Formats: sequence, structure tokens, C-alpha cells
Amino acid sequence: MSTVHPAAFDDDTLPSLLRDRRDRISDQVAFFQKRGGEWHGTNWGEFARKVSRLSRALLDSGLKKGDYVAIMGDVSQEWAIAFMATACAGGVAVGIYFTSSTEEVDYYLADCGARFMFAAGEKELRVALRASHATALEKIITFDSDVPPADNVLSLSAFAASASDFSALLDEQAEIAGPDDMACVVYTSGTTANPKGAMLTHRSLIEGVATTRCFCPALFTEAQRVVVHLPISHVVGLGQGIVLPLISQVLPYFGESSADFAATIREVKPTYWMAPPRFYQRYAAELASKINASSPEKRKSYHLAMSIGQKALVDRQAAGPGSSLLQALFETCRKEVFIPLLAEIGLDQLKHPYTASAPMPSDVMKLWQTWGLNLKECYGQTELVGANAAQMRDWSQAGTIGEAIADPRWKTRVAGDGEMLVKGPGLFIGYLNKPDDTLDALRDGWLHTGDIVELRPDGLLALIDRKKEIINTSGGKSISPAQIENELRQSPYISEAAVCGDGRKYLVALIEVDRIAMMDWAKERVGTIDHYSDLCTSEAVIHLIEGEVAKANQKLAQVEKIKAFRILHEELTVENGVMTATRKKRRKKLNDRYKEMIDSLYDESEDTLIKKALL
Repeated sequence: MSTVHPAAFDDDTLPSLLRDRRDRISDQVAFFQKRGGEWHGTNWGEFARKVSRLSRALLDSGLKKGDYVAIMGDVSQEWAIAFMATACAGGVAVGIYFTSSTEEVDYYLADCGARFMFAAGEKELRVALRASHATALEKIITFDSDVPPADNVLSLSAFAASASDFSALLDEQAEIAGPDDMACVVYTSGTTANPKGAMLTHRSLIEGVATTRCFCPALFTEAQRVVVHLPISHVVGLGQGIVLPLISQVLPYFGESSADFAATIREVKPTYWMAPPRFYQRYAAELASKINASSPEKRKSYHLAMSIGQKALVDRQAAGPGSSLLQALFETCRKEVFIPLLAEIGLDQLKHPYTASAPMPSDVMKLWQTWGLNLKECYGQTELVGANAAQMRDWSQAGTIGEAIADPRWKTRVAGDGEMLVKGPGLFIGYLNKPDDTLDALRDGWLHTGDIVELRPDGLLALIDRKKEIINTSGGKSISPAQIENELRQSPYISEAAVCGDGRKYLVALIEVDRIAMMDWAKERVGTIDHYSDLCTSEAVIHLIEGEVAKANQKLAQVEKIKAFRILHEELTVENGVMTATRKKRRKKLNDRYKEMIDSLYDESEDTLIKKALL
């Protein structure tokens, strides 16, 4: 692979990039926002004007360089404008996930000491005002103009209208801002403890997001559409919705709300998409359900197309020129069967699909590739903003995060204990107010990712597990839960699994069944299944999952086998506190929430005998 020659971003900042967009392509659309059922485009000139006005209003209100500004709300154009206005005024934007609790908001406000806060609407405002540290906020600015003003609360439109002359602000700030100035704080997922605020500079954001050109250069050479549905308070949403459009040809679309992302995707038909595996898995289950419910003729056509598609995929993945006849047959199947199928969910024009944040089940990846989507995995985290490794080869198989990107300024190596270390211009500069954690993560300029990887003979990196999420059984065995969970998720009926067993004799699993696939299966076999919660008590469902766990166990070492399981009565979500917004498990909270259920899976007879012997 040839080395990528990095673009000249050394002196760039967010205000300088916005100024350049305004000066060069002022009339070109910067983003689309859907409101009231209609799409509205905002060009770069108008975007720059709105950002400049809001920046001036912040400065007029006393914002000083380095001051923290919290932003809480769902994905929207206002979020993007507030973020850019803060960065262009010399402030530091602090994103808060829009479903955060009062306790979480209080933690963020206290940790960063924000002077100002943007809140999307009445719901976010109500949560924020209950936080004890809200009293330290000088102004709370709401995106929703219908929220009545009170004390230090006013609307975005009223606040921006108070700005003095802002015509030269962007040019001035583009000269003042430095690439190593802090631009934002992005809180990590907090899988094991309180979230840590990763401090990101202008350079961190720009160079981190720019790694995309190493594995998907088409984003920089051809016009692309992306639906922004992941929270902008996290790096993927922030990169897709705000930073990437400043340096590429990606055009973001903000829907009515992130909850409506499925409808938004159907309308927009994105050409580029980066999403966690769970989204691809749920879409695959939805399409599979549609196929099962279709007419006998359509099912017959689908299965014929699949037999050809699977052979064509093997042919594409094999070394050598391949069969032109087989690929021609596949193109016919794709046009007649797979494209119409993908069109039902709006992914029929998707050219550049990527996934990250968790291992992709091989069956799910194979299914999408059989349908003709060249789905690839890549690796990234908050602390490096972009991706240091990605699958570069077309039709890559699941199970690796690909290879290190071919940018000489980015380096990836594997430490003696298997931990992946990364060095590059896009790294974060530390955790806010956490010097010990910073020293642990950043050593001699290398980011210690906390992820254990294996460098395979073919040069590809396989992600094994989180370094700090190794399960140590009472028998002294160190086991990777992620590998076992990925094996369980190969089942079309299991959407998520949580393996437990730290300090215990053996491993157990909590199973979240796939709502669509399971209800579809149960419909024909069990007449009393009306709700998701009914699935966990159905003997037929339990028996089915028992078989699926047994299949997974056949592929696992003896110490890795699941000895018992329970089907959860609820799905694992952000709202119940056991998953992060990017679909990572919060292990401690998960173990706390389901403690009784986990305990019930263990035979405590030996412990009881020991306790009695001690009496």
C-alpha cells in the first residue's frame, strides 16, 4: 500500500477552516436540517454568519479564552452552531448527552466548571436546573425559542440578537486561535467509573478526523451524504457532523431527532455511514424478518440470489482474478433482489459503510457483504479521535480491525503484554482534572489504548479485549469476555450478551434476545408472547436460546464455556444505565443492576458448607 501524504493541517484551527469554507465555497450547502417535515439547507456563508454572531454574543457576555461552555441536546444544527461558536470565541465546548440524568449533568458541570450552558429545550433545561452546580452558570441559552426566559435563562435567538458588530470576528479569531489551543472536552463512556473528560485541541480534532482519508479517500474526492444520528457529544457524531465537513466533501443531514434516524436514513439514502455493529445487526434482523414475511415467490428468488451471492463473495475474497461470469450473475442478483431489499431501509446507495466500537459478528458482516455492501471494520477511540487502524482490503472478513493507517506521522505498535499503543498528531492532551489517569494513558507520547490486540501473520490486527475487562475466575484463569460475547452474538436470536464470572468458579451469561427475530420466531410457535418481557419466561424461547448457547460453547475452550444463562426481561440500553451511548457495556453498573440474577446462576452449596464450617 502506498503511503498517504498528509494534507497541510499543521496550522489550521476550527475558525480558520470555517473562514476558508466561507471564502471559497460560501454558496455551497454546509448541512441540511429537517424541521416540520421539510429539509432546510444552510450554506457555508450563512453558517459562518450564525457562528460569528453567536461567538460575539459569548464574548460580549464575558467569555474568556479557555472558559468552558456546556452543550446539552439531541443532534441538531443548533448543536453544531453552538459548538463552533464556542470554539471560534476561544472557549472550550463540553458536550453532554441529551438523556443524561441530573446527577450526571451535575458531575460534568462540576468537573469542567462551565460558565455558560446551551440546553436544547425544556426537558434538558429542567434536568440542568436541578443540578446543584447549575447555580454557577452565568447564562443558560436554550435552542428552543418557546422556552420562557427566567433569571439567567434566555433563548438562542434572543442571546444572539444581543451581539455587537461581528463582521470581522471570524477573521480575527482565525488569526488568534492556535492549533494546540483546547477546543473541547469529550467525556469517555465511563464503562468502569465516572466518565473522564478527554481534552481535545483544534489539532486533535482536525488531525484525528483527517485519518479518514487514509482508509476512505473517496470522502475527500467525491460528494458524500451522511446521516448524523450518533450524539455530537461523542467523537463519532462530532467528527461526522462538524469536523469532517470542514475538510472533506461530506454533507451531513440532521433529522428531526436521533430517535427518527431510521426514517431519516430512508429519506437521505446516505453514501457514507459509520455506526456500531449493533445498528447493522438490528437492520439485518429487520430485513430478515421482511424476507420471512414475504410471498413464496419472493422468498424463492431471495434464496436463489443468496446462493449466487455467497459464492460470488467467496470469489471476491479469494486471491486471483476471480470469475467474471459469477460476478456478472451476482450483479444481476444485486440489481433485481438485493438493491430493492436495501432500499426498504434506505441503504441502497451506501457506498462506504464502516463499523467500529465493538467486534462485528462474522455472520452479520458476511450477510451485508453478500447483499453487496463492502462493509469494513476500523478502530478508534475518544482519545485519538479518528482511526489508527482500519480494514483496507475490499470485502474484508470480520475478526480484525485491519491494519495500521499508512500515514507516516501515525504509529501503531503492540506492547509486550499485547496492549495496542498509538502515537500521532491527533491524540488528546490528557484527562481534565485527572493527572494520574493522564499519566497512565499517555506515556512518552504514546497513547496506551487499554485494548489488547494480536498482530496476525497476515499483518492484520485482531482486537482481543479491553485490558481492564479481563475476567479472572476463582480458578486463576484470565478470560476475555468480549470474545465469548461475540461468539454468542453470532446467533440471529441473540442481540447482546454479558458474560460474568469475575472471582467465580465458572462463567455465566445474561442474554438479550433480538426483539424482531425472536418475536417473529415465537409468533408461529408460542401463542402467548405479546411483549418483549414475556420472552424471558417462555419455555420454548429458553429452550431455543439453550441450543444457541450450546452452539457457541462448542467453539470455546473449556474454561470459556457458559455454564448457565438467563434471558433478560429488558433490553440493555443507555437509559437503564448499563450501556454507553456508543453501545459499550458498563460492566460495574451491569453487574450491580442484575446482581440477584447473576447470583442465582451460581451453585452456592460449597460456599454454604464453608460458612457453616466457620460457625
